[in-house]
Amino acid sequence: MNNIENISTALTVRQQSLQALLMLTEQIRELAEQNDWAGALSEQRRRRSMIDKFFAMPCSPAESSAVASAIESMLLVDKDVTDMLYRQRGTLSQEANQSCRNIRNVDRYLSNSSV
Repeated sequence: MNNIENISTALTVRQQSLQALLMLTEQIRELAEQNDWAGALSEQRRRRSMIDKFFAMPCSPAESSAVASAIESMLLVDKDVTDMLYRQRGTLSQEANQSCRNIRNVDRYLSNSSV
């Protein structure tokens, strides 16, 4: 058995769930970096469901520090993803405005070139 297998079997089910949430959060960031917003949304919905299941059972005092740390990590990644999303939205808005200007210019040209 390799070290990773030893570590994963040593983790409790709750720790494994927390680790899965962190890994999924990183996957969401990777999808956002690739501008795969549909994939990021799908994974975000899946993560939301996992979070709901995780917190359906109260955290024990022994795990509260690890849970708090994981939440902080997820929030930092979520902030990064949100920042990427706003930048992407701004870029798309600028492109849409430019397209509208181009359409108006084409319409003007066509109206002036009609015989």
